[in-house]
Amino acid sequence: MKQLHRTAWLVGSLLCVAAPFQCHAGRPLATDDADVLAQADCEWEGAYTRQTAHRSPAENGWETELSCGIGLRTQLALAYGQARSADFTSRNVTLLGKTRLVERQEDGIGLSVAWTIGGVRNHDESFKHDFSQLYLVASQEVMKNVTWHANLGWLHDQIEHRNHTTWNLAGEYSLGSGVDVVAEFYGESHTKPWWGVGTRWQATEALSLNAGFGLQTQQPRIRQWSVGFKYAF
Repeated sequence: MKQLHRTAWLVGSLLCVAAPFQCHAGRPLATDDADVLAQADCEWEGAYTRQTAHRSPAENGWETELSCGIGLRTQLALAYGQARSADFTSRNVTLLGKTRLVERQEDGIGLSVAWTIGGVRNHDESFKHDFSQLYLVASQEVMKNVTWHANLGWLHDQIEHRNHTTWNLAGEYSLGSGVDVVAEFYGESHTKPWWGVGTRWQATEALSLNAGFGLQTQQPRIRQWSVGFKYAF
């Protein structure tokens, strides 16, 4: 029973990473950006994730997300994810939205407001409301090929009946030839933060590929590897 509870906690931690930070500035970042898809433009993203912690079974998870611009400076997205460790499986569904407040132009700051509502089904339990989140997003190109993104928000954990302050800070640098390197630092109140690094490659005009690594600084230290893609249409 103790091992089952530990496994459940670790699988839940993977979904907590996937769910509250579903909107992405461009995988493998967990941090959102201020840009919004134009009306009728869509993006399909997918990722495979592996997570390990000391003296615990490894977790394997995947997620997929479809985002589309609906006009009125707004985009909506629907995401589904699943994580498995030993005999424990958890699934999550998330609805996401983002509305542009200030359009990002040249080296100016762009601002948007975003929200997420997530549900989860752990192992053989019934599907339930997991969390709700509202946050402000800022992005700016500070110099040629260097862009920063920041998120600050509020998250309500419905299952634990607890409120959290969430924050993200990320930077990306374009190396040229469609290759970017990224780094970020993010977390929420009541837990120690995560940091992550990664890279993405714009393979074609529509398709990009990415890979990343993240580490949570509290014990037991959780390490997470991911590979993914994004297809725009």
